[in-house]
Amino acid sequence: MDPVALSLLVAGFVLVPLILAGVQIGITLGITGMVGIVVFTGGNITATLSQPFIQSLDVGMTYAFIVIPLFIALGTIAGQSGITSDLFTAFSRWVGHVPGGIAVATIGTSAGLASVTGSSLGASAAMAKLAMPELRRFRYQDRLSAGAVSMGGTIAAMIPPSITMVLYGIFSETSIGKMLIAGVLPGLMTCALYALKISVRCKLNPKLGPPGPRFSWRERLQTLPPVLPFFLIVFAIIGGILFGVWTPVESAAGGVVMVLLLAIWRRRMTWRKLFFALADAAIICASIQIIVVGSLIFSNFLVLSGFSELATNEIIALDLPPVWMFCALVVVYLIIGTMMEVASTLALTIPLVMPIVAAMGWDPVWFGVILVSIMEISAVTPPVGLSLYVVKATVPELTLTDICMGALPFWLVNLAAIFILYLFPQIALVLPGMM
Repeated sequence: MDPVALSLLVAGFVLVPLILAGVQIGITLGITGMVGIVVFTGGNITATLSQPFIQSLDVGMTYAFIVIPLFIALGTIAGQSGITSDLFTAFSRWVGHVPGGIAVATIGTSAGLASVTGSSLGASAAMAKLAMPELRRFRYQDRLSAGAVSMGGTIAAMIPPSITMVLYGIFSETSIGKMLIAGVLPGLMTCALYALKISVRCKLNPKLGPPGPRFSWRERLQTLPPVLPFFLIVFAIIGGILFGVWTPVESAAGGVVMVLLLAIWRRRMTWRKLFFALADAAIICASIQIIVVGSLIFSNFLVLSGFSELATNEIIALDLPPVWMFCALVVVYLIIGTMMEVASTLALTIPLVMPIVAAMGWDPVWFGVILVSIMEISAVTPPVGLSLYVVKATVPELTLTDICMGALPFWLVNLAAIFILYLFPQIALVLPGMM
């Protein structure tokens, strides 16, 4: 039988049913890949059954993968240290008096939190707990508030230390250091666009988000000492990678030590908090490792069957102009992102898409930034938009409709940011080019 037909049969009878059954994506990809390898090796059970062990060992021995548990630990320890409230207080006093200022402060705090957590869901949950009571106290519209909280959390996917960027780098075999640095300017640009959107809407309609109180310069400056060490840590992590002082793994390890020492110095860390922070990091990391191992097994099946090469050749044969190919990929990823979470989407699609990226002559670092931007949109797109459900779970009195409608304007802003990055790729590439 034709290899492509065999590959589609394997997908139809194994991959699709497992996805529909809700089986964890790493296990789904691993099982599908193993069935495919059995089919294409003529029933070589020994080679097939050895795949999980070989790939697990390979991932465990991969130096770049160490950055994932370290960045996750960095985020969980920072979350336990209370840095979020310090950041929100600082941003509220500095920008809270402008139209929509408390919502703008929410976006700014989300960006700051993103620079240590690397987790969109964690950032959304933290900001929902902290910012929603303040936004309601100043009588902000629930939809605007929910949109700012849910979309603000997704910034963690772009600003280093982004776990999504690291996963893309592993799956696409792209420099993780360059991927992390490439997200800095696009992430800040997205934050600026969110803040601009909030301020303009609230200026036109003050009922959406009235200005907060204006603080004196003395009161503003008083907020800097608690957050200054935090910003120094962020600069050490990002600047160290950018200027070649240390590798991403070394920066992650250094960041963990610095955040832990800062939390201990401020007496905000107990043995109990440290235990739960490290336990959360271990659970998240184990889940990610299963996805990576399953994806590698699935990739071996695609290579063995020749399906990736054939699919790539067929798509390239369509001879679409680059802009139409770009638009097509954006639409496809938006659709997939509404049905699968980020890590699963990357694991399933990167082996198929990267040959197309190479054939189009696109820079893989730039494409990774684009892809992560799309993942930010997917995180707030039903039915799977996990950030929406995190906000709903954290603030149960909000309706899911209000959360979705509140996120929609930010969704459109993020889509505009994607096409800005398409028109001006140097926004993503200028900092990696300095490395």
